[in-house]
Amino acid sequence: MHNYKKYTINKNEELITALRNLNSLTHKILIVIDENNKLCGTISDGDLRRWFIKSSKEGFTCKDIMNPNCIYAKKDNLNEIVKQAHIKKLSLIPIVNESCKVIDAHEVPIELKEKKLNTVVIMAGGKGTRLLPITQNIPKPMIKVGGKPILARIIEKLIQEGFENIIISLGYLSEVIENFINKNNYQANIIFVYEDKPLGTAGALASIDRKNTNFPILVTNGDILCEINYQKLIDRAEKEGYEGIMLSKNEEIFIPFGVINQKKGRWLGLEEKPSFSYLVNAGIYLISENMIKLINRNEYLDMPQLFERSSKNNIALGVEVTNDFWIDIGRHETLKVADKYFNNYQI
Repeated sequence: MHNYKKYTINKNEELITALRNLNSLTHKILIVIDENNKLCGTISDGDLRRWFIKSSKEGFTCKDIMNPNCIYAKKDNLNEIVKQAHIKKLSLIPIVNESCKVIDAHEVPIELKEKKLNTVVIMAGGKGTRLLPITQNIPKPMIKVGGKPILARIIEKLIQEGFENIIISLGYLSEVIENFINKNNYQANIIFVYEDKPLGTAGALASIDRKNTNFPILVTNGDILCEINYQKLIDRAEKEGYEGIMLSKNEEIFIPFGVINQKKGRWLGLEEKPSFSYLVNAGIYLISENMIKLINRNEYLDMPQLFERSSKNNIALGVEVTNDFWIDIGRHETLKVADKYFNNYQI
């Protein structure tokens, strides 16, 4: 690889230096070396994001967050290591000699994603009242996180994964989203449906043209960013015979006090600062045509109600749990977190 050295960084360099270097590079990965050019590990942009979100402390160096068990290759096993890199979705791997000194780097060829026929619906019609005054003149999906609109991030991820048939449900300030889509030549078939009045998170699905829709469909709220592989939901439905799947994530609630265990006023014990874990609705769904048929035109209906209605009609429903990065950008606090995660890395 020509000029691979720009991807190397000394293990004792501060993280802010690593951040500046990554921002200027095509492949978002750094090869960490010591004073003798020996491989110590790698740092990805994801490593930095997670670190800066969890810690605001300064003075840490590359060796504090690097992955010392990174994938690397030698000249004689490069082809085999490239296969592993594809599986782990790595775009760059260091090449070392017999002394484990970095002598080069290899750019991993991008594998083209298999095209997916399933239609994806992005629900983008809400007013975003909790994000006022930002949403006074801009619809929530057009708010920028890391310098790019939420909607753009959703669409780009879908296209990257092979989804080409996209429907966007519009309502509040629909012309802003229409103009944005029309100005960007996305390599996808994008059409619009419109809500004349608010119809909830599921009601607008009744207005899609079922004859020209490929079921089951993926549905995502327009303020959700998640790094899950959407194909997981489709595969799960096919494997287990589900017509609908609700994506969920684990949410822990911490009680900062001692919780009393009692029965009829009798003290039985005390649990100090316990935490409770729940699966919460992540706002991304797989929906069958039979489920869509249960929605009346112009009916206000939220997605949980659709799942309840489907269950009463004996439609098989499943839950998929994700541990991938997920965020609901519905409040000012979560908007700041998302902006920090995707680009700003505020220290």
